[in-house]
Amino acid sequence: MSTITEAPGDVVLSASASDARTDVADVATQWAALPGGVVDGGEIVILAIKPSMWRPLFDATPCLVTTCVLAVSLISLGTPFLGLSVMASAQLMIVIGMARLAAAIVYWLPRWHVLTNRRVIDVSGVRTPIISACPLTDVRNTFLRANNIEKMTRLGTILFVTDRADDPPRCWESIADAEAVHTEIRRAIESALDAAGM
Repeated sequence: MSTITEAPGDVVLSASASDARTDVADVATQWAALPGGVVDGGEIVILAIKPSMWRPLFDATPCLVTTCVLAVSLISLGTPFLGLSVMASAQLMIVIGMARLAAAIVYWLPRWHVLTNRRVIDVSGVRTPIISACPLTDVRNTFLRANNIEKMTRLGTILFVTDRADDPPRCWESIADAEAVHTEIRRAIESALDAAGM
């Protein structure tokens, strides 16, 4: 696992596998220019996608619901909090909920999932993005699933299972057009296995 000191550039957002194929040249050029060896020489970028913009809201929902319920309860009961007035206490709860949403958005912004002809690459982190990669030949299986909220928003989550004990299952959450992306991933894995004679 290596780290870079700069956030990824403005890579074209590919919501579907077909869109990604049309922008492969642009995406590959931008990712190859990143420091830290994100893409090796001769490596071809097939997909470069982000989780859906719904993801920050999904992550912040428990906190948002809790703080809204607390705010309504404080106003209904007329009970102040931390020596503040009732209205200031309720406003504080709302601010806490919005701060959690803002934090989720900040965490989402630098997050990228990249599929090349050789590896699955995840970029995350805020101040110092972290690049984590796994060779396609180490991926033993992939699964496509969707929870109830993702089904409502037509999103899906893709799980990668490897045979390396030190590499926990990778997870691409809240991916748009997940079925097409999963198909592209399976095709890339099969091609990598064929090229390696496995």
